[in-house]
Amino acid sequence: MVSDSSSGRVLRAITLFACLVPALLRADAVDAYVHKEMSLRKIPGLAVAVVRGGEVTTREYGLAEVENGSPVTVDSVFAIASLDKQLTGAGVLKAAELGKLTLDDPVGKWTPVALDGVRLHNLLSHASGLPDQVAGLVEGREFTDYSTEQLIQTVSRLTPVAPPNSRYLYSDAGFFLAQIATEKAVGEPWLEFMQRELFAPAGMDSVRTMSPGALIPHRVAAYTLDEHGALVRDRRLDVDYGPLYSDLGMTVADFGRWLVALDRGTPLSRASVVRMTSPTLLAGGVPASEVFQWSRYGLGVGLDDVLGEPVVLHSGHSGVGFVRFPSRGLSVVVFTNLEHPAGSDPVGLALGIAGLIEPAVSLASLDAKGSTRTAKDTQASLRAEYERFFAGTPDLARYDAGLRTAVWEGAPSLAGRSARLGVLAGFEVLRDGRLDGERSLLCRARHERGTIYVRYSVNDTGEISRLVWWHV
Repeated sequence: MVSDSSSGRVLRAITLFACLVPALLRADAVDAYVHKEMSLRKIPGLAVAVVRGGEVTTREYGLAEVENGSPVTVDSVFAIASLDKQLTGAGVLKAAELGKLTLDDPVGKWTPVALDGVRLHNLLSHASGLPDQVAGLVEGREFTDYSTEQLIQTVSRLTPVAPPNSRYLYSDAGFFLAQIATEKAVGEPWLEFMQRELFAPAGMDSVRTMSPGALIPHRVAAYTLDEHGALVRDRRLDVDYGPLYSDLGMTVADFGRWLVALDRGTPLSRASVVRMTSPTLLAGGVPASEVFQWSRYGLGVGLDDVLGEPVVLHSGHSGVGFVRFPSRGLSVVVFTNLEHPAGSDPVGLALGIAGLIEPAVSLASLDAKGSTRTAKDTQASLRAEYERFFAGTPDLARYDAGLRTAVWEGAPSLAGRSARLGVLAGFEVLRDGRLDGERSLLCRARHERGTIYVRYSVNDTGEISRLVWWHV
């Protein structure tokens, strides 16, 4: 006869096992997916952080340094590139919370660069009109070291290509100026302020500037692919841009802790997080639009929708990215050491992993029900335009006038992956519905060596008004 206490222990053990089995199965599925995609994309090393319920769980794969056979570990420090844009935005928002500045302050109030009509929030939403340049070139070559003063001189000589808040134009120059403004307003070096006010309270203890000359324990080597698809060192990170513009580095777990802090509403307030993750509206109330792996932008973060759920997401040039599902309290961070333009596409990997963890947001599990409701000529037309876009020659007449510049600028990003992905083997409409009042068609493009999910919004006149793609 089993005692009551023994029965309780047995029941608890059975319950625990029942909870663990799905998690173990998901872990196996994630491992299989990651290993497959690392092979296809030629990614040497990768680290994943899954954030749920305030907890951060990490998994590590492959090599942090190929030459020495050093593995990726929990301590591996990756360069996060443009993932620091939301950190820069958070620094400005924190300074505003402390009463040091306001987001409506003119840029000239806090920086030596005079930009008529440009406010601090324009810098953080890529709506300043500044081109994307911070470091100057000499006869087409970069220096190996730059001072902050040299970078300021370069930015001060830039000619805006559009009036402020009139169009979305991705620009590192704006975020560099936002760091300068934060330093001036708070009266101390930017990283010291960020460490005290944001990183330390969030439990992030690995954050540092990735100076090329510094001896950084567990630094992950950076790689790219040459014109023949062979793995080579990425020399972008050999240039020292100084304490502001050089990449930040951290572990994948620490970036996961940052996302936990955003969900928690401290050390950055919930009101500031809402401000950061609200779509930027340009003059006339038109949303700032990009044609990339997100189609809307907040303050340092991309914004979009996955299967009816809002997502916050971003990537970095060095091969890092994240996706956050605020309504589910789920985030997935993917750090690789293969640069993004070479095809690591970490945002797509994060979406793929999220779908394995939470089937409700799985793109890979979708069937082609939408194709049965979509006219064959519409499917054929979308496929033809996808093929043009994939070749880097989109038919701009197919797009809404307000999106054409973004399409022209955005097409080369996907086209640059054509040799890696191979020929198009199949194209199907998965969902045919509505998004933000417009018809929305989610499609799957199956290539020889990878799958692209592309979503089109079509306005009342039949023009494509919104486009986003993910390499999952």
